Order: sequence, then C-alpha cells, then structure tokens
Amino acid sequence: MIARLQEEIVLGPADYPRLGRTIVVRPTVETIRVNRFPTQAIVVTAVARKLIELVRASEKIQAMMIEGGSEGPTKHPEFHQICENLRQLLNKHFPKALMCLVTDATPLDSPNLRHALTFFDQTTLRLHAGTQKTWAALTGSNPKQFKGVVESLGRLGAERVIVQTRFVRGEVDNSNENEVKAWIRHLTEIRPAGVHISTPAKAKGKKEIPVTKSRMSQIAELVTTKTGIPVEVLSAT
Repeated sequence: MIARLQEEIVLGPADYPRLGRTIVVRPTVETIRVNRFPTQAIVVTAVARKLIELVRASEKIQAMMIEGGSEGPTKHPEFHQICENLRQLLNKHFPKALMCLVTDATPLDSPNLRHALTFFDQTTLRLHAGTQKTWAALTGSNPKQFKGVVESLGRLGAERVIVQTRFVRGEVDNSNENEVKAWIRHLTEIRPAGVHISTPAKAKGKKEIPVTKSRMSQIAELVTTKTGIPVEVLSAT
C-alpha cells in the first residue's frame, strides 16, 4: 500500500518546458483515509528513493517541481518540514537542479509558510482574476480572502515569483477589459519576475470557453506595455 502511494507522490522524470528533465512531487495526494495526506516521512522517503534510483541509473534531472494532489501542496500540515528535507535531498544528489513550487495563490499569514517558500528557486503562483468576485467564482474560495492573497504576493521576493493566469470565457469571464485591467493593477503591485498566461485547448460546455489567440496576444501586450514584466503565452492546456 505504501509503495503504491509513493508512486503517486513522485512522478517522472519527464520533460517540461523551461525546466527540462523534471520530477514532480505531490505531497497532498489522496490516501485511503479521508481528509488525510501522506505523512512527511512517507513523502520524503518516496523522493529520496526516486533520487537514489536516478543516480544509480546515471540519469540527471534539471528540476524538482512540487505541486498539488487533491489539494494545493501548501495545505499539507507538514509543508515546511517537507520543503526543508526535499531541499537537502536535492542539494545532495542534484545540486544544480532547481526546486520549484506550483500552487494557487493563498494568503501567507503563517510565518512558517512564508519561510517554507525560501527553500524554492522558483515559485509559480496562480492568480486567475483581477476582482474578488471573479476570483471566488473561479476558485470557490471566500471572496474576502482575495485582498489578503494579493497583498501576500506583493510581500514575496519578486525575483523568484512567477504569476500564472488561465483565461477563460463562458459562465465566468476573466478575460474582459475590466477584469484584465484590475489584474494588471495587481501585477504592478506584486512585481513578479514573470507572468505566464494560458487558455484551455477546448471548450467544456458553456462553463469554460477558450479565449481567442488574438485576445491572448492583446493581454500579453498590455502587461508588457503597462508593467514591463516579461510575459509568456503558454500552449493551450
């Protein structure tokens, strides 16, 4: 059972754009116990075994990406300990590899959580809207948290932060003029090292409709013009 769980925690290696050969670590995969995540010991052991396996096979990686399972990775109660141990493992076996985090933007009220982010070379935070109403509609989060989320992003070391946004139309539209203007204002406050934008490859009924290529290009140009922050339009997902 634990061996199978460890296989779900660590995926790869696989080739990722901008990162190269990467393993993915998911500390919040579902377990057989409801509302419980794998323990820190299980997560760290799974990663240690994978890294040793790669070393023995003379296979190199350029990055380790920590992302969510059933919940975002920062929801793990032992997130700080996991990050600290993974950093040590990566430094030992692949010291040149990047340690990256991909997660939804969240209020960083906990000093423990803010310190955990210092272990990462790159942090990609998803901010999918410019207004609290649209953000809540897209994420299912409490709209009152939105202000705290944006303020928290602004307090991070911008040189390591990438803001990622997925634009959609349909029942909720975060690509309209007012929404994009508000989103860009937040980018001006956050001042991330870069911005990645994407849109779905296909429509999912009326709920989620892709944004046109021309609109995506317009949004990218607006960000560059208004903020000077480099923007990358990712392939449709």
